[in-house]
Amino acid sequence: MTLLYDALIFDVDGVLIDTDDSYFALVGQAIRWAWGLSPQRRTDGEPFLWEHYRVAKGHRALNDDYDIAWALLCLSASTGERLLSRAFPTPERWKMLLEAFEGSDVISWVKEAFGEGFSRQEVRSLCEELYFGEGKLWEKRGRRARIREASGLWQMEHPLIGRRWQDLPLPVGIYTGRPRAELDLGLELLRWSNLPRERAVTPDDGVRKPSPEGLHRLCSRLKATAPLFFGDTESDREAWRRFGKGAFVAIGSILEGDLLHFLNVEEALDRLLSR
Repeated sequence: MTLLYDALIFDVDGVLIDTDDSYFALVGQAIRWAWGLSPQRRTDGEPFLWEHYRVAKGHRALNDDYDIAWALLCLSASTGERLLSRAFPTPERWKMLLEAFEGSDVISWVKEAFGEGFSRQEVRSLCEELYFGEGKLWEKRGRRARIREASGLWQMEHPLIGRRWQDLPLPVGIYTGRPRAELDLGLELLRWSNLPRERAVTPDDGVRKPSPEGLHRLCSRLKATAPLFFGDTESDREAWRRFGKGAFVAIGSILEGDLLHFLNVEEALDRLLSR
């Protein structure tokens, strides 16, 4: 293997950390809370389903979970319906709309297709509050809580890898859609807090998937030319396609058709590092 590849670059959510009970729940909660904040609208039920999430993650432009919530809210608002259950798209309609969206700029697409019935900044702030929760983590960010019962969905996450980064046989980097503050929580969970800061690229660095720029920067810093990039969504795979070096390793159940495809990252490392 060392003759073929010279670095290991990981996405975080769904690869290094199980976020099924955090970010999926966060999107659903953010949609209900944001819809209910308007006195003209009524929230009923929980319309956001796993199939909505899976479809979104299958599109190269929807790497950011906060933008998934915002896009679905703007789409729902564009119907003019008051009840969330009536305004919310079915998974089939959501899939049809995303299949017709051929670009990678989700912000422009949402505004042009549905209008900005919800402020993106406000929705993102709400998502952050749900993720960090009421209390010290939120107060450290200098914000006033609106959701008193927010317990902090980050606490629902657990690691998918038991290895320390420094125990892996090749240089390690991270290319993630998590903002730096959320990545820091994830690194604590993984016991990777001592990973040098320059070995992680986040949106705070001005880089968002599916841009290949994060892979270029990491390879430059790691002095690598042929990395293995471990990802679980279409935005990860598209970033690697545009990068064009090394190999892409698909993790989990969302992606299909990849030569290197494994149920989890531990299985992938066992198989690939033993070659």
